[in-house]
Amino acid sequence: MKTLQPTEYTYASARIRSLENRLVGRERTEILIESRTPDEVMDRLAEYGYTLPEGADGTVPVGEAISAAREAMLLAVLREAFDEVEAAVPDRSLFRYFRYPYDCNNLKAAIKCAVRGIPAADLLFDFGTVPADTVEALLREGKYESLPPHMAAAVLMAKDAYDRTGDPRRIDTVLDNACYADMLAAATETGDETLISWVKAKIDLTNILTTLRILRMGMGSVGEAFLEEALLTGGTLDRAFFTSVYAEGETRFWEALSPTAYYRLAQVEGDPRPLSAVEKACDDLYMNLVREGARIPFGAAVAGGYLIGCETSVKNIRIILAAKDAGLDTTVLRERVRVSYV
Repeated sequence: MKTLQPTEYTYASARIRSLENRLVGRERTEILIESRTPDEVMDRLAEYGYTLPEGADGTVPVGEAISAAREAMLLAVLREAFDEVEAAVPDRSLFRYFRYPYDCNNLKAAIKCAVRGIPAADLLFDFGTVPADTVEALLREGKYESLPPHMAAAVLMAKDAYDRTGDPRRIDTVLDNACYADMLAAATETGDETLISWVKAKIDLTNILTTLRILRMGMGSVGEAFLEEALLTGGTLDRAFFTSVYAEGETRFWEALSPTAYYRLAQVEGDPRPLSAVEKACDDLYMNLVREGARIPFGAAVAGGYLIGCETSVKNIRIILAAKDAGLDTTVLRERVRVSYV
């Protein structure tokens, strides 16, 4: 694959910078946090161009249908972001790997639903690289050629892992490993060191959270074996880093992180550190890394940063709406929202 030069992204970068104005960034997030009710949040979002889809009868949904309508609105925002970036960049195939996590989700959902004998259609995202309405059929027919290569090879392994253990988590670990292998391979093909570093950082952060969760489950040698299976490959922290700290316990885990690029995670307060706070710290660290990498006049990182920023914007809207539905205090809500891209 030909490596594109940053100057070849001049038009795309200008176009995407203009799209950034649509994002719910820091200022808009604060306004949403200060809104008193979910309806007021939706009114504000409408001002920013986020509107609920109309029902089948042409009316705006109410009651129980409102949650589904909100989610449909947010998924439409993501779908449009992927489409617009791919339309703007000089080679849309270079950015298809940003869709791979949605392919992975669809495969996991479809396999688990097949095991239970129920349809998966309502659980699938329709903006992966493989059309959502074909996922269940390709699994039934064993035709995996349209999938990213590592995920294609992992489907049978995921099914076999479940058949051997009866544990649906094995489906997740096998396919997650394949998904990140596909993402890292695709990012490497772009030749852009910033995009590559983002995937590697995501792998590291995912491994950090995985290790912490398994440590806190107190599974002993069983947990050690599960960790070996769950760890992703390709980050800057090797597998031995995580397996060794697992053997020595959580205190050693935080000590080992202190001299790494992820030292700020060890600064999360609490004993034990709340998992939700660590998850937020991981998201914020990653976003700060993306913001720094995308701080260029033009180049592939501008497009990639926008897509990641859009996903974070949507995540924050979900968090805010859920908090307003639950009547949470604004102080608690501020502790939950993630650092914004803009």
